[in-house]
Amino acid sequence: MTASDTPDAASPTGQLAAQITSLEQLVLRANLPGNLDGLLAHHILGDHRVNFAWNVNPMTPEWLQDNEDRLAHSSGLAVLGYGLAGFPSTASHTGRRHLTGGLPALMRKDPFQVDGVTFVNDPGQVVGIALAVNAAHEDVPQARTWLADILHDQRLRPPTALLGMFHQHARHIIAAAAAFRPDPRQLDDPVDLAGLHWLVTADRNVELTDPHELHGLRSRLLSGVILGQTEPSSASRAALLLAAATHIVTASVDDLILSRSHVGVLLGRFEDAMRHWRYDNDTLDHPIRWPITEEREVQNILWLILRPVFDDLVDEETLRKLGHSTYRADFGIPSLGLLVEVKYARKAADFKTFEKEIIQDYVGYLTDNEPYRKLAVFIYDESASVQEHGTTRNALLKMPDITDVIIASRPSHVPAPDRTARRRNKSR
Repeated sequence: MTASDTPDAASPTGQLAAQITSLEQLVLRANLPGNLDGLLAHHILGDHRVNFAWNVNPMTPEWLQDNEDRLAHSSGLAVLGYGLAGFPSTASHTGRRHLTGGLPALMRKDPFQVDGVTFVNDPGQVVGIALAVNAAHEDVPQARTWLADILHDQRLRPPTALLGMFHQHARHIIAAAAAFRPDPRQLDDPVDLAGLHWLVTADRNVELTDPHELHGLRSRLLSGVILGQTEPSSASRAALLLAAATHIVTASVDDLILSRSHVGVLLGRFEDAMRHWRYDNDTLDHPIRWPITEEREVQNILWLILRPVFDDLVDEETLRKLGHSTYRADFGIPSLGLLVEVKYARKAADFKTFEKEIIQDYVGYLTDNEPYRKLAVFIYDESASVQEHGTTRNALLKMPDITDVIIASRPSHVPAPDRTARRRNKSR
């Protein structure tokens, strides 16, 4: 990077870069083996890239031996939960043994003590204990029900909004999450906004009271980070701000660069790309042939085309049930709110059938199935019935939420499958 490429420190970009560096430094202070706050920060950041190497792993024989006296307490059990979930190793057996012995003792204690000194009032502990309960489920199966009861108990009244968000995340970890509909307009602290952003992006049971509030939440949050409107007092609070800022900036760039139209452009290049699809003739000593005989093989090709560009591509996205019917689209791209339906035409008559099937599925795909609002259609035409393409494309594009209909014919160097021989074999 040249001097001219370096962001001006006084510009919003420069201020954001400085704040991100400051947040990383705060996380770095807790980046020590078995540090509970550092482990929660590591859990929050997940796959987010940071400019340092993580050093919080407690799953080493040395750490477990040196800290054996800690492992009978709730904080130590939480550390084991993070370790077993994030750093499985040869020491995991020792960690599970300590959990098996320590969790029953914790379960006998009152989690709602008058003085408030309890694991449910500590974000690092409550998330770690949830991870521990999952890790020890085979040996202490009753622990999950025990924790779920605590997290749904009416006596659980978190003194801060942020602690309530960590409680919701702990419910999510043990698959006991209830509907959670917070209102970001009631939050002012950027850390609270970052916690809510983290929940919304990680837990499908969390929905804002108004979905349009997500844009406002991100704007307020990013402004708060840039202007340094909060001084995070812990690595985990810094991690929430760091995760939110990097996610928002990345999402903003993707919004500028990638759109639903890019899916249509990529799929529209299918035929040109098939020029290099291998189907060698018999003149080679060892011919390589990649036959395309069914819809699943076309889906495999489309995955290779789309996945390098859209990192949130979902294969066989299962959607909400509508009436008595369950729907599953071939692909989903949540960041674009787009589903992709794939069809394989073996004969000209299939196009009329596809029109009816897609129009019928269209309602099930896009009814109450957030974040999906649009549908793209890709049809591989083995029969090369080009006379049918325009009719089907025009019919489907009349549906207001179908963005593209791409129809690609079988390349001439790839022969049509010999279905006659296959049917003859089946009849024997």
